[in-house]
Amino acid sequence: TTLPRTPLQPMTSESAFFDHVKSHFLRRDLFPDKPIVNRKQTPYMEFIKCLHLFGAGIINKDELIQILRGLFIQGNTPKSGANATNTGNIAANAAAMALLSELEKVLVGRGPFASQEQTKKFRSKYGTYPIRCYDLADADDDGASKKLTPSYWSFPKDFASVKSSGEREKEGAVLNCKCFCVAQDWSKENKGERYFKSPEDYDGIKVRRNVYEEVLARVEDEMHEVDMAIERNASAMRVLEPVADEATRLREQEEKDGQPIGRLQYKMRNRALSTIHIGAIARVYGESGEEVLQHLMRNPLVVVPIVFKRLKEKNEEWRKVKKELNKEWKKACSENITGSLDVKCFVYKREIELSFAADRLLEECHKAKSFAKHPSKIQRHPATNMILPDYHLMNPDPSLVLFQPHLSVLVSKHMPHKHAYELLDAYFAASSTSDKELFSKIWVNFIAPWFGLPVRWEESGGANAHGKGAAPTVKFTPGQRVRTTVGDGEIVSVNEGKTPHSFRYLVKFPFGVGYVQPSAVAHLLPSSNSISDMGTSSVNASQLMQDDIQVLYGTEKIYIFVRLYILLVTMLYQAKDIIEDITDRKNSTDQPDVMSSLQDLIQGKVEAKDFEAECRKHVDTYAYNFVAIPPLVESCAEALVKVAKEDYLESLYHCSQLKLKNLNQLRNLSLEMTDEAIYRLQIQSSASQVFFSYLPVDVLQLTNPLHVKPSESSEPDDKSDDKPPSESDAKRPLETKENPEANKDVSVEPEQKRTKTEEDKPENEDMKE
Repeated sequence: TTLPRTPLQPMTSESAFFDHVKSHFLRRDLFPDKPIVNRKQTPYMEFIKCLHLFGAGIINKDELIQILRGLFIQGNTPKSGANATNTGNIAANAAAMALLSELEKVLVGRGPFASQEQTKKFRSKYGTYPIRCYDLADADDDGASKKLTPSYWSFPKDFASVKSSGEREKEGAVLNCKCFCVAQDWSKENKGERYFKSPEDYDGIKVRRNVYEEVLARVEDEMHEVDMAIERNASAMRVLEPVADEATRLREQEEKDGQPIGRLQYKMRNRALSTIHIGAIARVYGESGEEVLQHLMRNPLVVVPIVFKRLKEKNEEWRKVKKELNKEWKKACSENITGSLDVKCFVYKREIELSFAADRLLEECHKAKSFAKHPSKIQRHPATNMILPDYHLMNPDPSLVLFQPHLSVLVSKHMPHKHAYELLDAYFAASSTSDKELFSKIWVNFIAPWFGLPVRWEESGGANAHGKGAAPTVKFTPGQRVRTTVGDGEIVSVNEGKTPHSFRYLVKFPFGVGYVQPSAVAHLLPSSNSISDMGTSSVNASQLMQDDIQVLYGTEKIYIFVRLYILLVTMLYQAKDIIEDITDRKNSTDQPDVMSSLQDLIQGKVEAKDFEAECRKHVDTYAYNFVAIPPLVESCAEALVKVAKEDYLESLYHCSQLKLKNLNQLRNLSLEMTDEAIYRLQIQSSASQVFFSYLPVDVLQLTNPLHVKPSESSEPDDKSDDKPPSESDAKRPLETKENPEANKDVSVEPEQKRTKTEEDKPENEDMKE
């Protein structure tokens, strides 16, 4: 059954206005000379008729004001002619003007005129964006906004502020309409975008809530629904209670009179039940609600007492349930209120996750030249400042042979690689056995030798080099010819090394001399299978790179994996430094075991929310450094699996172990294995640095600009900074007496930021970045 909608109720200001009009027409100076016989001829009824004409659209606002001005001034007296009176009544005129002014406010209080007043501000100069998004500081303009305090600015004089229709003079005196708050690090370059430079600008309604706010919002929704259901049920009870009492009384009266029940047909009054009451009754009876409502309208004498009794039972039942739910709601609120207030953790964690996205990592390598020339283009944030790479046009150290634009990151074997190994091992322990085998293979054959790490760690912390990382049982001797993954060659010497995984052979190939790991040697060649064009037997050490430098040409998947692994180690180093710093400040000897909790989270033993609460308990505002590690571990593990399934890393790494100083030859060998080897990865262990550069197949490798002959120089490159560097970038004019500044732009490099490692620190210095 559909009931008509309840008419709109008048606001306080509207009711007050009509009362003022009634009292105005009761003035003695507005009474007519003759008594009014017809009640429809009173001034107030004339006023109501004018409002009806305005509401029907017959007259407009200006015409309404003109008509009512005469009505308020003269009342029911003649409006014109010789008999017109009250034309000189000053008191009546003043009262009429006050009523017309009040009518203006009532008209703009609701309806289309209210909407027009609301949109006036948005049509003005400051209506498109919030006021803080405009550049308000203008020294030449007297009406411009002024900076009152570090966080507050004054409104400009031409700013249209919105006032409430019911605002009184006393209320306006205490409201702030003179200044507004702006965060100190607000950037007007991002106006209109939902990017918050400061936690002060965080709004849980406009952006996605964190997990704690989600819980609080769900609790609030549940409390609202329960309260609304109880109150609607109680409202229906209050309406049906007198009706049920009356129905019971009538039925008892019929029984006393000896008349059959139901002889008289009763009907409920129209609008006795509103839509809220009807919905409450239907909710109680569920699927049968529609049928109950039909019986209620047909035979209220019998149905109303039954429905009222049912509503009363439900009221008692729901209130008991609410008492039990209050305990659960209180517990949920107490557990999540602290996390919901930590806005910094949510915003900073999101920025860290964006920093290790694959697209961001690729962009950093592809646009290294642009970022080196224009550092302002680098996307910076307080949460990611310590994990951002450095950008260079070239490296001044000639031993690195690094003359193209590149980026560099700091990493040392003394950083917490063991914790990274344990986290990745815990991640793969919860996955399939095949993925765990892939992880072991990548760690033993690439990560450990690349960074100079143990093949695996025992629980006690010592290195275990047995198994896959042990020295080979079959050793070849100098003079033997062998077949390797990079070609056939003759063993020149054997380098035992200090650790088992550093064992390698120096092999002479037709194209040069290089180091080869035992795993890269396939088998021994017969003595009759000679190698033609081997050249002299002497080995020139200048043809090889330094022992602490390794150069690898890898694919996109290899580049992303190495970047993610270095980011993981760096984040763990920061986390370790934060824990030690907080322990020193508290003068405590017991460090919180956050790393074990991190492993439990990765293995699924604890929830992410519980882990974040524990981190916040131990490290307070630095929790974002810890909660960003699990998604980084997941991304790193996924990248490792992709590299293992790509099946290029082992062959490309064997090429890198040749230690060829002629990098063009090394690059050609890598490109013969795969055309996707377009990323140059280079590590310098002594400087604790790893370098990355992007070299597509169609771009020649750059050589030292100081060695370029004058005849090879070409015009400067005028291509976009965002494009990959080409060979013309390296062909610069030589430095001469006439042109001493020719190579200044390629030889001068900005100072690198450097993270302290255990290798660099004095013994008495705390671990601080």
